[in-house]
Amino acid sequence: MAPIIAVREAKGDPNIKSDAGAILYLNTAFAALGGFLFGYDFGVTSSVMVMEPFQEYFAPLTPGLRGALNSLMGTGAVIGCIIAGWMSDRWGRRDSIAISSLVFIVGGVLQTASVHISMQLVGRFVSGLSVGACSVLSPMYNAELAPKEIRGRLVGFQQLMINTGLLLSGWIGFGTNYITTDWSWRIPYLVQVAPAILLCFAPFVLPRSPRWLVEQGRIEEAHTVLAKIHGKNDFDHPYVLMELQEIKDNVELENNIAVSNYWAMLKDKANSRVLWVGCSIALFQQLTGANVIMYYAPLMFKQAGLDGNMSLLANGINYIVMVLFCLPGMWLVDKIGRVKLMVIGSTGMCVGFILMAALYGGCGYTEYSEAELMNVVNMSENPQAANAVIAFIFIFVAFYGTTWAPVAWIYIAEIFPLRIRSKGFAFASALLWCANILVGQVTPVLMDAITWGTYLIYAVIGIIMLIWVILFAPEPKGMSLEEMEVVFHGPVIVTKLDYASYLEAHRDEIERKRAEVAAAAAGHKVNAGSFTEKAEDKA
Repeated sequence: MAPIIAVREAKGDPNIKSDAGAILYLNTAFAALGGFLFGYDFGVTSSVMVMEPFQEYFAPLTPGLRGALNSLMGTGAVIGCIIAGWMSDRWGRRDSIAISSLVFIVGGVLQTASVHISMQLVGRFVSGLSVGACSVLSPMYNAELAPKEIRGRLVGFQQLMINTGLLLSGWIGFGTNYITTDWSWRIPYLVQVAPAILLCFAPFVLPRSPRWLVEQGRIEEAHTVLAKIHGKNDFDHPYVLMELQEIKDNVELENNIAVSNYWAMLKDKANSRVLWVGCSIALFQQLTGANVIMYYAPLMFKQAGLDGNMSLLANGINYIVMVLFCLPGMWLVDKIGRVKLMVIGSTGMCVGFILMAALYGGCGYTEYSEAELMNVVNMSENPQAANAVIAFIFIFVAFYGTTWAPVAWIYIAEIFPLRIRSKGFAFASALLWCANILVGQVTPVLMDAITWGTYLIYAVIGIIMLIWVILFAPEPKGMSLEEMEVVFHGPVIVTKLDYASYLEAHRDEIERKRAEVAAAAAGHKVNAGSFTEKAEDKA
């Protein structure tokens, strides 16, 4: 779920280390509240939608309206994700986070104070604008402030903050469900405003991004920030001087080789395959069906026989599983590789959906629920099978939290070459949110129309994804950007590709690309075509 920002690896002396202390971790933790907002707003509606006071207040809460409550957040997030880049260039990462927080407060207040379903829907959309922007801005800020040796950890930290937001939303929903008035659902929406208010103080608490300052030509200010964060206010600290020079080189590099707009990226046939693979992985992360669980788990638990508070208790446990299994995923991704983890995840989730569908369909019966205004599965006559469904939901979330949740974001951040890296990542991220909208809107309609058949549809999609990943997704683990670009100009089907032999056979092409990157970083304009030639002489 969590977006991360691809940052070019520094080429400086690895023996020169930052002297960053507590101030760095306080700053990055504060900025990561943007990820917490993302997770909390993502999860809060799944809890309140099963509360009786909410259903009664906004009756009739049809399957279409349930879908809209989730998909409108995603719609806002697509727009927020797209405008975040413009905002960050115009006002800087730090101030853009504060602006996005103000927008989130407006959305949170609208949801809390809703007297009509239209206010609720508008509030979801407005909050989505902020969620989409923060999903880009917070990790971008942290990646640009942190020393290179811990930048990778921030990927996991961002995902952890998102999962923590999900976790808190689930347990607050469980607690307030005991309230019999409309404050049972107003309080969960109100709580999310508190961290947004804190983030509004970002301009008074956080330093500006040193990279943004260099982009604006404010070199001395960038030097001051780096000295404060990494050198204990020593302007001549070796790491401070090295980092400042690397930032200046990276900005010069991107100015000389980066594509100017999205159309230039899309029309270049040399980018076709990497865009196809990256965008497919982004779409697949949503089409795994994980957000069926994230959005509608309380409803699934109710259909498995857990009524009222028990369904929300199970939802809280579900988010604990998500948080716990995020941690081994961040360790395994560098041990066994991105593609293998996605294959393992797809396999486990497909099996989970098939077993859930078999248990719902074989051990329950379909009936119309006046409370839910939709067809549901009733498993009250077979509690053992209902307990098995609950267990498989938890197992599904464990597979997702360890694999596709973090790995898809890491994968699409790694594979794009420098000339399209930022725009390729943003384009894939926007498509991911579009798929999120589709899943959020269509799923309740499917659950009403075909009940347990919904899970078979996602199982079939999962099988298609599994086959596609095995056939077409190259493994980026351990490869440089130049090596990845050469691989993407190689065989389309990579199942039997011997990466070591292929890279060795194309070593001259890799070194040529590295020389071109070095020339661009030194301030020399490089012909874009030289970055897109295939190594036909050695293919």
